[in-house]
Amino acid sequence: MLYFKYRSLTNQGQKKVGVMAASSLREVQHRLEERGEYLLRCREQSIHWRLSFSRNDNHLEEICIHFKEMGQAGIPLLDILDSIKQSSPSLQLKGVFEDIYYLVKNGASLSEAMGNFPQVFNQAFLGTITAAETSGELVAAFDQLAILLHEQQKFKMKVTQSLRYPLLLLGMTFLLVSILSIFVIPQIQTLIVGFGHELPLSTRILIFVSDKFLFILESIGILLGVIGGVLFILSRLSQKIKLHCHRTILKIPFIGEFFKDIMILRFFQIFGILHRNNINLFEAFEVAQLALNNLFMKRKLVEVIEKIRKGDELQDAFKDVNFFAPYLSRMLKVGTQTGELGPSLHCITQYYRYNVEQKIGKFLAYLEPTGLLVIGGIMVWIVCAVFIPLYEQLTVLDL
Repeated sequence: MLYFKYRSLTNQGQKKVGVMAASSLREVQHRLEERGEYLLRCREQSIHWRLSFSRNDNHLEEICIHFKEMGQAGIPLLDILDSIKQSSPSLQLKGVFEDIYYLVKNGASLSEAMGNFPQVFNQAFLGTITAAETSGELVAAFDQLAILLHEQQKFKMKVTQSLRYPLLLLGMTFLLVSILSIFVIPQIQTLIVGFGHELPLSTRILIFVSDKFLFILESIGILLGVIGGVLFILSRLSQKIKLHCHRTILKIPFIGEFFKDIMILRFFQIFGILHRNNINLFEAFEVAQLALNNLFMKRKLVEVIEKIRKGDELQDAFKDVNFFAPYLSRMLKVGTQTGELGPSLHCITQYYRYNVEQKIGKFLAYLEPTGLLVIGGIMVWIVCAVFIPLYEQLTVLDL
């Protein structure tokens, strides 16, 4: 699917600018003619525009709320899409909903139409809409997706605000070291070396770092780029390598547990939405695992669903996989025994959300003092490396 930015003229003589997803320029012209518009100018959008287009996910919550409110009022789907199209906050989203409106009007389902725009609607979102269309609970699904997206936005904002100070501290440290290494130390170096006596180890290291600072930065950047590029290419070429990389990530102390908790939280958030909309267990599993981007975690969930297909209880399947926390199987057992799985799923999501927030808080609690210690250590090292030779020279001169 290509994206075209066009300028058209309506029958009333009004000029319009928009964006349309289409397979060719001819299709753009044909669809504009169907709407009573004459194409004036059209060009395909660059890859840079498409990448920036994918950052419009922040508007998803507003779209879901719009769907929910108008759906509860009994407004037909095409009218809802037309309303969203008119009120879209950006040219890109307006073009998206113009295309969705066109496709639905011509017989496509909502999920099929949205599926043409993976930059805006991810697989888990589309899977939830598809399942809701089947069950006839589309309005309820949009309501719950709006709540989920709101929680995710709050969580991202909280993390961003928490990381602001440590990142600022890190940036200031890097800037300070860069200025000293590139501009200040080379000026002092001539004076220190000119003393003629043997320099302390700290001073020799400082001079070496100053001389090779840009080279060291370039080398680190190239090395990280090469390693990242090789791993990316290998993971694309081989599923085994990708699986091994994803499994290794989950084994890294603290970081692995953190990512694992986040993915379990995502899974049960989507699974809970589907369960509340009366989607059967197997379909809910298939859709919910689309929210995960770790292949090893997906394999474990496939093992769980296979055990359930063979007749195991839900809690026993999670327990036998030997990957998930015992708390998970205990809560699922309570839900299946009481016949009220919904409250148990809610407790699970609350538990993992709390776990993730606690881990972030703990990480930041260590990060801030560590950052201050690193800055202090660097400054002490630089001061000692510069002033010890000066002090020794003054001692020699008997001043």
